[in-house]
Amino acid sequence: MVRVLVDRRPTNMQVGGKGVTAYCPDIVLCVDHDSGVIFAHELVHPHGGDEAVGAAVGQMRAHLRQEKPGVRVTWLARQEQVATALAAYCGEDEVRLAPAESFAPWDEAYLAMDRRFGSGRALVPYLWRGDITAEEVGSLFQAAAGFYRAKPWQFLPDSQLLEMPSSTPGEPRLLMSIMGKAGISRGLVLFDSEYDFERTMAEDRQADVVFASFERVDKAPPTLREEAKQHGWETAGRSAFPEVMRMKRGEPIPCSGSDLRRVTAAFRALAEASQAYRTSTGSRRQG
Repeated sequence: MVRVLVDRRPTNMQVGGKGVTAYCPDIVLCVDHDSGVIFAHELVHPHGGDEAVGAAVGQMRAHLRQEKPGVRVTWLARQEQVATALAAYCGEDEVRLAPAESFAPWDEAYLAMDRRFGSGRALVPYLWRGDITAEEVGSLFQAAAGFYRAKPWQFLPDSQLLEMPSSTPGEPRLLMSIMGKAGISRGLVLFDSEYDFERTMAEDRQADVVFASFERVDKAPPTLREEAKQHGWETAGRSAFPEVMRMKRGEPIPCSGSDLRRVTAAFRALAEASQAYRTSTGSRRQG
């Protein structure tokens, strides 16, 4: 039996030009559940119908008929809309709606395409992770806006390791540094350990770190912009769209929900520390 993961998601790839309005298409991927091999893919206009799913399934079934005649196929869909489309095109094959099914191979295939043709930074919509809520992401955006307005890079050096206790009981302490003193990229870096900080300072690209930076809203990946617009998440200005990614062994990967919650705590802690610093220096000047 072959199990095939099928999903349809928006992309950060841009198509169009030469008189055609540019747009970011959706992609339908059919991925082998066990090996992660992409069996078929199809790009479709975001307002297009279920025929894209049918086209990808047609490619997949033709491949299987040639390579494994008579094999039984179970199609796994993460979204109800995709499951409905599959049922219309898969004949007697079993179709299952499996929103909680592990889609790691599908996600890895999507990210590989995004690195090559899209944002290149493994930046996917925050809620795709499945281990963080819209309310928690809203808190992340709110904390990022507070951090951006506090401007801690104006008085904290980039190369300094800062340590603060986590605001969540049982969570590890926050090890971080500021970005922005040089005026190139503003934000913060979270480290898993002091060793990762030392490796980063030595420009060792194998360090495991989380980067939380800010991008112009109009330059942020379209999938993230649409998600933020849909949920009404706050930004501090046109240059303050928060983007968070983890670097692991030199490759960008999406952050986990735990990473994002730690970034929220770090943004808040540094904004509060910045406010306290400004208040204390203002009091000393007045004295």
